[in-house]
Amino acid sequence: MRNDFQIDRILDLRGWGCPWYVVKAKSWLNRMEPGQVLELLGTDPESLSKVPSVLRHGKDKVIEVKQYADYHRLLIRRG
Repeated sequence: MRNDFQIDRILDLRGWGCPWYVVKAKSWLNRMEPGQVLELLGTDPESLSKVPSVLRHGKDKVIEVKQYADYHRLLIRRG
């Protein structure tokens, strides 16, 4: 099944580590409108668990996670 999402903003954090990864992501999400989608690119494997964990306490939701050979991508819908 293919999911096509309208990407509203792209945040490239490849090379960044936690906690800065989470701080930047939350900052960008706070400036977005509800329903908009943030594409987050990164290389820190810890962020794959940290970002969903932090977002679990709010309205923003991870809607897709994809891993590639040298980076990963999270799509987050602003709540």
